[in-house]
Amino acid sequence: MSGRWLPGGVRSCMVGWIVLVGCFGSLASAGEQRLELEQIFSGSRYASPLPEDLRWLPDGRRFLSLRNDGERRWLIEEDAASGAQRRIVDWKAMQAVLDARRPTRPQPPARGAVNAARRWRSRRALSPDGRLLVGLHRGDLYALDLTTGEVRYLTDDPEPEFFPTFSPSGHTLAFVRNRALHLLTLDDGHLRRLSPPLPEGVAQGLPDWVYEEELDMERAFWWSPDSSRIALIEFDTRQEGVFPILDPFDLYAAAEKQRYPKAGTANPSVRLVVFDVATGHPTPIDTGGGGEFYLYRAGWTPDGSGLWYQWLDRHQTRRELRLADPRSGKVRTLAAETDPRWVNDLGAPVFLRDGRFLRLSEADGWRHLYLHAADGSLLARLTHGKWEVRRLYGVDSRGLRALIQGNPGDPRRRELLAVPLEGGEPIRLGAAGGSHEMLLAPGGAWYLETASSLRRPPRLALFDDQGRLRRVVDDGTIEALEELALGEIESLTLEAADGTRLYANVLYPPDFDPSHRYPALQYVYGGPGVQLVVDRWGGSRLLFFHYLAQHGIVVLWLDNRGTPGRGREFERAIDRQLGKIELADQLVGAAYLRSQPWIDAGRMAVYGGSYGGTMTLTALFKAPEVFRAGIAYAPVTDWRLYDTVYTERYMDLPDENRKGYEQGAVLNFAGDLEGRLLLFHGTMDNNVHLYHSLRLIDRLVRAGKDFEVMFYPGVRHGIRVDPDVRLDFHRRKAAFLFRELLPKP
Repeated sequence: MSGRWLPGGVRSCMVGWIVLVGCFGSLASAGEQRLELEQIFSGSRYASPLPEDLRWLPDGRRFLSLRNDGERRWLIEEDAASGAQRRIVDWKAMQAVLDARRPTRPQPPARGAVNAARRWRSRRALSPDGRLLVGLHRGDLYALDLTTGEVRYLTDDPEPEFFPTFSPSGHTLAFVRNRALHLLTLDDGHLRRLSPPLPEGVAQGLPDWVYEEELDMERAFWWSPDSSRIALIEFDTRQEGVFPILDPFDLYAAAEKQRYPKAGTANPSVRLVVFDVATGHPTPIDTGGGGEFYLYRAGWTPDGSGLWYQWLDRHQTRRELRLADPRSGKVRTLAAETDPRWVNDLGAPVFLRDGRFLRLSEADGWRHLYLHAADGSLLARLTHGKWEVRRLYGVDSRGLRALIQGNPGDPRRRELLAVPLEGGEPIRLGAAGGSHEMLLAPGGAWYLETASSLRRPPRLALFDDQGRLRRVVDDGTIEALEELALGEIESLTLEAADGTRLYANVLYPPDFDPSHRYPALQYVYGGPGVQLVVDRWGGSRLLFFHYLAQHGIVVLWLDNRGTPGRGREFERAIDRQLGKIELADQLVGAAYLRSQPWIDAGRMAVYGGSYGGTMTLTALFKAPEVFRAGIAYAPVTDWRLYDTVYTERYMDLPDENRKGYEQGAVLNFAGDLEGRLLLFHGTMDNNVHLYHSLRLIDRLVRAGKDFEVMFYPGVRHGIRVDPDVRLDFHRRKAAFLFRELLPKP
């Protein structure tokens, strides 16, 4: 073998183009128990015990959470400084009360009937005084009094409401119903529609599917600080193509008609409008006409004198931060960023009370933090170097430091940092290493930190804005993990063909013996925006890998060029040629495994979903000599069938890149399948339509190829996490891998 085994399981490896840069050490304890799929995907034995749905109350001194005490699920109020807790309401009992008051109103289905299923997730809003929590149940809005625990409905209408949002004054609640913005005065219950009736296919404040999915947009309306005006984006989807999605549970398999712009076709046209709340008078903002740009995020300056918004051209090579006068509608550009390949969405700017603002930019090839004057002129670049700021949270309580998440020193880490606005080096907040996320309190005096690593499930702790640990809210211990025999995870640095460093992790069976020969599974995503090789807890996915390792399968996952966190050039390598560079880099990982004497090169498989499903098919069709078998779920099989925003960002329009689209369509290579293929798809997937797999199946059948397929009726895109089918999904995957990779008894 390459290298030698040292005491404690740490391996030294220095072989040509492969360099070991560190080991994460053993996850194993003295435990001997084995994982069971039912325990991972149906029970709570290995679930994180951390409280859920954390949110700060407006005073910035208390926060809410949902917690289980074994039998009940409570909404809890907790004082940040003292840790004193107050139970507000039994959440299940509260829902039962609401059910009893709407006995004939059906609960919105988890699957089917809604184009953007994510909109049915609970959307809750806190009143500015912290007294009321407003949410959605059975399609109607309810208000929970946090002081008394009393709950009541605010609306009673067959049409569902979306995105309840309090005015800053607290007197009025805005929400979307039937594609239009409505205002509910809480004092007297008066309800009115803000604008005249809209034509079918036009919606105000409610983004269409492609904006929600690909531009991370949810609510598309914003109150002014003085509550006198509301800015909103209006979406006209009438020119978009309609894709039918069949609901198999209706008597006649009714079609859900989804507005879905495919690459090269018409997008929704959008316009930004400011409404006077008292009169309903609209003031259009001059953003230009037609559908050849995107408006995907907006907000008000702290003093309410300006409305900022983000503008992106159709080719996504220019992004502008603009400021509009809400009275005249006139606009000026505060900052712009261009790239001949594409520009990324870097999140919202943060405006300071003195008019200055913070924003992220990739102008120098790395994602860094910049400070601008109120007129948009650059004051300072606050972070530097070959690392990236991954998130901008806000500023501390004194307004002197920006609070960010970044990866200095190692792109596999996520650390919290404070950056002085007057200049100076970033200061790390809390512990080094692992992955850390922040939930910043209003006013910036406190933050809740969720921290984890590959070895350690998430922990929740409270810090002040100077980064001082005040107390551990929940240490996140999962006692059942201590009883398990878990294998080691090793961190590798490999080299791509051009010398680029590639990071990978390898998971070994807990009883690993280098004198044996093991089968291997390569897990792949490979697409833009997703980084797999990060030092953080992987939840049920990681435990599934451990389950496979306990059965004698080595698992490897690798981040190829095109994935984030490593700078502009690393990410832009895939421009106009999706699938090519990614496969070349993933094969470097496969070559590493095949070079090891403890790997049986004839028993290797590849597995992934969504973009990873596409990569799985690419690997099976274009590298049949490497992989014996593959599992793909919900794959994109032809980029012409996928949506405009995502596809055109990386591939340009189909007429501009015919070769790239032809080479990137994996169904064109279905005749090259030699190994075993297991294909999954949800029949109501509204992201990657079932159409993709049906076309692939047609090609495979015509080519005389043998394969297996499983369709999940009524399931959307997230097969892996759908609570109704995830156990079956993972059972089928495991059975397939055991059959194809493990020695026959």
